[in-house]
Amino acid sequence: MNKEILDYIKTQRVGVLAVEMMDGSPHAATVHFAHTDDPLVFYFETYREYRKAEPLFAREKSRASFVIGSDESNMKTLQLDGIIELLKPEERGAFDSVYLGKFPEKSEKAKDPKFVFFKLTPTWWRFTDWTGPQGKKILIYQAH
Repeated sequence: MNKEILDYIKTQRVGVLAVEMMDGSPHAATVHFAHTDDPLVFYFETYREYRKAEPLFAREKSRASFVIGSDESNMKTLQLDGIIELLKPEERGAFDSVYLGKFPEKSEKAKDPKFVFFKLTPTWWRFTDWTGPQGKKILIYQAH
């Protein structure tokens, strides 16, 4: 992953996650996120009864899109497509370190059994930066 993009992600806390529901329709929600750099993986938590959790329990993996940077004053955005899935028990330590490391105020909330923890692994992304002296810069990645 490009260092410029990783540096940008580190400045952000919120994005919009759209998940594919069981009938194929999209459902989008604004969410907090944390991530690891290598490999690039995004971590989230939600209440078990929220709509975005439905496909997590209905199938092993679901398609999703995620957008970071929807503030016009920032002039940068990262759009990603990928796969979301519930965390496996052995991944919970990484989640606690990464996500609760970024959002320590959520530590108590994370103990509530109503919460579920999941991740998004990108298969495609597009980073756009309008702040450069030469105008718009676009970087794209597609998994093989």
